[in-house]
Amino acid sequence: MSVQGTWEEFVAALCDLAVEYDAETYLYEDVVLLSARKAKEGNVSCHIRVTRFDDESARIETGWCFAMTRDFVADDRSRPVPALGVVEAICAGNAEERCLVDAEGRWIGIQLEAWASNGDRWESQSGGFAGVARRIVRRFPRWNDPDGHS
Repeated sequence: MSVQGTWEEFVAALCDLAVEYDAETYLYEDVVLLSARKAKEGNVSCHIRVTRFDDESARIETGWCFAMTRDFVADDRSRPVPALGVVEAICAGNAEERCLVDAEGRWIGIQLEAWASNGDRWESQSGGFAGVARRIVRRFPRWNDPDGHS
């Protein structure tokens, strides 16, 4: 994972990541869409939308409700850039969303998590947690096999 400082450098790193995970990349002004070339079975998400949030951060969206805003500018040059780490975690199958549902079947909260093999972890949650009757967990599938093949 390369160190980033500008939106343009971050976009270039996303394009490199797309090649690594055999994804198509669509570039628009302040938006990058990544889409796995190989269709997955069932109700799974193999698309990621990355939108420039401000001069230092991006919003990463996929799945039912997965949305995280993370920095694409590195404060610590020895650590991977958080936004790129979250995108790679999704492509690698190391991310999930948990929808919290009450007894009447309404969504009352969400919990999001992505993790990297180097131990980095990104989490987010919103909504209420009182009255949770069940959690619907969806882990995103890996976009290609570990050897880089689709």
